[in-house]
Amino acid sequence: MKKSKPILTRNRRLPLCLGLVVIGTIPSIQAAEVTPTIASQSKQHSINIRPQPLYSALSALAEQSGVQFVYNSEMVKGLISPGVSGQLSAEAALKQLLAGSGIGYQFNSGNTVTLEKLAVVEPQSATTLVPVTVSGKAEYDSTDPYNPNYSLPNATTATKTDTPILETPVSIQVIPKAVLADKQSMTLPDAVNGHVSGVLGRTGGGFLYDNFIIRGLSGSGFGDAYRNGLFNRQDIYDIANIEQIEILKGPAAVLYGRIEPGGLVNYVTKKPLDTPYYAIQQQFGSYDQYRTLVDATGPIDDDKTLLYRVNGSYTNNESFRDFVGNERFFVAPVITWRPNEKFETNLELEYKHDRFNADFGIPAIGQRPAPISITRSLKDGFQRQTLESTLVGFDWTYHFNDDWKITQRYLFKDWSLSGPALFNGGLRADNRTLNRSASVSVQDVMTHSGNIDLNGKFDILGSKHNLLIGVDGFHSTAEAPSANGAAPSIDIYDPVYGQVDFAALTTNNRFFYRKESWVGAYVQDQITFFDKLHMLLGGRYDNVTTGALSSPVSLDAAMAGRIAREDNAFSPRAGLLYQVQDWLSVYGSYTESFSSNNGVSAGGANFDPQKGKQYEVGIKTESQDKRFSSALAFFELTKSNLLTDDPNEADPQYQILAGKIRSKGIELDLAGQVTEQLNLLATYAYTQVNYVQSFSGLKGNRLENVPEHQGSLWGTWQFNDVFKVGLGTVAIDSRPCDTANTCILPGYARMDAMAAYFPRIGQHKLTLQLNINNLLDKDYYANTSGGRHTSIPGSPLSVLGSLKYEF
Repeated sequence: MKKSKPILTRNRRLPLCLGLVVIGTIPSIQAAEVTPTIASQSKQHSINIRPQPLYSALSALAEQSGVQFVYNSEMVKGLISPGVSGQLSAEAALKQLLAGSGIGYQFNSGNTVTLEKLAVVEPQSATTLVPVTVSGKAEYDSTDPYNPNYSLPNATTATKTDTPILETPVSIQVIPKAVLADKQSMTLPDAVNGHVSGVLGRTGGGFLYDNFIIRGLSGSGFGDAYRNGLFNRQDIYDIANIEQIEILKGPAAVLYGRIEPGGLVNYVTKKPLDTPYYAIQQQFGSYDQYRTLVDATGPIDDDKTLLYRVNGSYTNNESFRDFVGNERFFVAPVITWRPNEKFETNLELEYKHDRFNADFGIPAIGQRPAPISITRSLKDGFQRQTLESTLVGFDWTYHFNDDWKITQRYLFKDWSLSGPALFNGGLRADNRTLNRSASVSVQDVMTHSGNIDLNGKFDILGSKHNLLIGVDGFHSTAEAPSANGAAPSIDIYDPVYGQVDFAALTTNNRFFYRKESWVGAYVQDQITFFDKLHMLLGGRYDNVTTGALSSPVSLDAAMAGRIAREDNAFSPRAGLLYQVQDWLSVYGSYTESFSSNNGVSAGGANFDPQKGKQYEVGIKTESQDKRFSSALAFFELTKSNLLTDDPNEADPQYQILAGKIRSKGIELDLAGQVTEQLNLLATYAYTQVNYVQSFSGLKGNRLENVPEHQGSLWGTWQFNDVFKVGLGTVAIDSRPCDTANTCILPGYARMDAMAAYFPRIGQHKLTLQLNINNLLDKDYYANTSGGRHTSIPGSPLSVLGSLKYEF
């Protein structure tokens, strides 16, 4: 019978001339309690090893920790490792990989580890080994539902690869689910506000589309968020199934195509887990707010090759604003199939149904919002619109080996909005009579987005490469026939409601049609020299076709009259980062962006594409245990062919060409665990953004809704295992309410607080939580949604309670 040869699993960086180590006399081996003999045992490493055969998991650990393993090949045959991830020592990671295998280990001199069976055990085919608890600080996987960390060391949005933030030469921040839970965030804008510097989430178009202002630049107004790296435009996003939120600042066109040069918000959804987990939560708060959430996940079969997860929510809430409210049903099931260690695919569905009343706010008088109660609505009553969205997505990944993989993603969404809408017009000369216009419409938007990426790691002449090659595409059509007409004006000081006859708007007199598509190809290489110097190089070529038209005749006429515009562009990106110490990095980068202007003019004309450029330098730090991080960035970016709302049109979808802007500033972010009891989030941003070229007399003006100074501070204190409290503040400087700078939204500071009690019921966890927002009951205005007649008041003091059971 042929004898198996001993195997030496080594770090690729070691010289090949070391040869194979022959197993001779093996010292006494212990399964768990081992006295450290070399420094490499206690040194912390960033470990990320997926479930796979034990032999390949050991190879991965050798690569990631720098140790060598000596073992007999027959000893690991048929064994599957559960994988391990986190900031761990080589010994702690090895314990988890070997858990339940019957294999022990001994650290020897010379940076080698010898493995040998402790007892006779039967080979385990396709059976995942049972995990063990590692002593010391608890290490959580980023997807663990109980993960309490405020800072996560890795992110994928900046590079489309799982890269340590400390090694990424661009500005990227992550909002983990622990922050969302402590703040009880209800919407995606709420989830980002006060948690990342230089970012303001808002709901534009009368609470119709979530969008974001990043580094002074806002999106198109159609909800420019990304979902798992794919463009998911035009929605009010539900966060019931959001795992974490990653915010990339600065132009990102090299990987994402048409994107605002300010940056992008990418939310990562929850995926099925191979360990059963169930949770039900009931929230209740001020202004008749009720929300129920469920989360269930686990394996479907015994081999854990088929996994599921279902997230859902039901929301029914009114508002401090008269007539404003929403009723929502949301469900998001996901199925994962892992037939072997090389292949994985996910199929997911999202369905969302809303009935809401859009709110366009309060008009300005002079340079301030009108002095009327912030609870007063200038709507006409309780008429509600219906928003329905169905999303289907799938992705698959195939690992050729430990270094090369291919991934494909696809996302389809059918989005529709129907019902009556009432728009604010201008104030008359008496400064009390507000003109209004009414509309009854049906909007249907259908989008397809997808990409395919090839990612591989290799070494050349002492340098390490992480290469990404990909293609992506996006296609969207929008159809919106509507019946439009003048509506009775309203006295803002003495309103009389029920004056608008929406039933009379039965004949469509405006037909809007938009069609756009783009295809892009990109390449990126992350190069590492001497383990300290990290270079990021990338380029992308885009082909974009856009066109939209509004016709008074018919939808067919709008389709026929639409003039398609085709644009092509190349977008480069380059960055350099030097890791001065294990905890300190300095970096610089240059990026460009290209985006088709899919705004719509009242006359149907197309706009030239937008182009952006940015220079950025910064400093990043990270504690040794990866639980606390900081980032300081200095940037200057420009954007040409900027659009703004057409002041002659009440409907905010119509825009005009404004010119070129320049944004420059400083941003500081601190996040993580300061002590065993204290978690902290702190942000500050100085943003100077002005028109430097204008086609409409705007040169020198500041951009609307952008404060020069903004900052936040939030901290939680864990008194013991079952009780913690939190307190924080958000401060926003004054902001122009429109591009002409004719009015100002006053600055404000708002204080929030929370307390949570989470006793154990057997092995299960119960959480009783109370959040108080705007603790000092300050009056303030959050933003405008379309000029000086649409100032949106912020919520006064409100209370949100929660009861959550996890098992």
